[in-house]
Amino acid sequence: MLRIRRSVVAATAALTAAAVVTGCSSSGGTGSAGHTTITFMLPSSWANVPGFQDNVRAWEQKTGNSVTLTPVPDANYDSLVQARIAAKSGVDIFAGQDTLKDKAAIMQPATGPWLARLNPEVRKAITSPDGNVWGTPAADGLNATGVIYNKDVFAKAGITTTPTTLADLQGDLQNVKDAGTTPLYLSGKDGWTLLQHRSAANASFIGADKQLVAKLDANQAKWAEIPGFNPEYQALSDWVAKGLTNSDALTATYESATAAIAAGKAGAIINGTWALGAIAKVNPSANVGFFLLPAADGHATLGLGKPNLLKVAKFSKAAPQAQDFLNFMIAQPQAQKFLDANPGVSVFTDVTATNPSAGVSDLQKLVNQGGFVLPFDQQSVVPQPQDDIIAAYQELIGKKADVAKFGDLVQKAWRSAGAKANAAGF
Repeated sequence: MLRIRRSVVAATAALTAAAVVTGCSSSGGTGSAGHTTITFMLPSSWANVPGFQDNVRAWEQKTGNSVTLTPVPDANYDSLVQARIAAKSGVDIFAGQDTLKDKAAIMQPATGPWLARLNPEVRKAITSPDGNVWGTPAADGLNATGVIYNKDVFAKAGITTTPTTLADLQGDLQNVKDAGTTPLYLSGKDGWTLLQHRSAANASFIGADKQLVAKLDANQAKWAEIPGFNPEYQALSDWVAKGLTNSDALTATYESATAAIAAGKAGAIINGTWALGAIAKVNPSANVGFFLLPAADGHATLGLGKPNLLKVAKFSKAAPQAQDFLNFMIAQPQAQKFLDANPGVSVFTDVTATNPSAGVSDLQKLVNQGGFVLPFDQQSVVPQPQDDIIAAYQELIGKKADVAKFGDLVQKAWRSAGAKANAAGF
């Protein structure tokens, strides 16, 4: 399945405002007058984003070509893209299909001057073992998971530095509670939000053991036996038990969580940095920062997601023009313009947000330090049993499961997912 981030900031999203949108069309080609039309399928959640309308028009004016978009509902995106690919018609540019083993059968290797501009660690992360980069990175900002907090709420509670241990974080949450504000806001009704705690914890697990993903994928390790697993989840359980989370943790939503942070009615949430944009929409003046979820051993690792990669179809009759279009959209002037309109952390070394928020600045500092890892879900070859893990989280924060039972539930879900996928070792 295409992993569509909750952020609606995607580099190509704003094409919707400038391109012709149709329900279906043949794959691109050159007309009698030399005019080429590129057909682009994209998830419908990639809505209009400021900063790209002029760039799209500039490419069309420069080349005399045009772009036709086909928005597809997120839930149906993968299957409809696959249908177009099977028919070898109706799409020139698409997203997703990242886990396909034989990528060369459906897409063309991406190339362009942007390769030399990529953050070296990001370039390494998106380069396949065969040496190819299968997709052009979008210009939208990179995302990470961790603790997003209202700096004013923390300051009011007397907190002057961000915590680096689980004990420190618990102490800070207690101080926020004593100051009269909900310390940590959990939104269990939208179960995907609970998985962001998992992503943040997993990054530190990987940071401590670079072979961990391979071991788990081969069923050579158990989740509860990972050093730090039990302390990390015991801390979460303790925060609930000590009243350091909202009382409606199981029924609260993502929207209520971001609104609470924006209004200063909660101290922190554990989520992806895409939430910074959602918070800013509610309250543009909210003073919101970001720090890593502390690791049990005190050495937290940043898990930095891959950029969205946009693919040119193998059978495209307009492949050169499609790649030229993608290259144009992330050339320095265009990428800078986008980031100025939508501040974030760029994949390019020559692009930096001009007026970043405090949270974006915090993330940029962590990225600049290096040493980050790809999120577990972007490394693992086993389809993630997200629904089952969400259910386990809900039992944990609902006080129906202790950490030992939680570990058992996660392990059972993992074994089942591996077996269903016929993964070696399961």
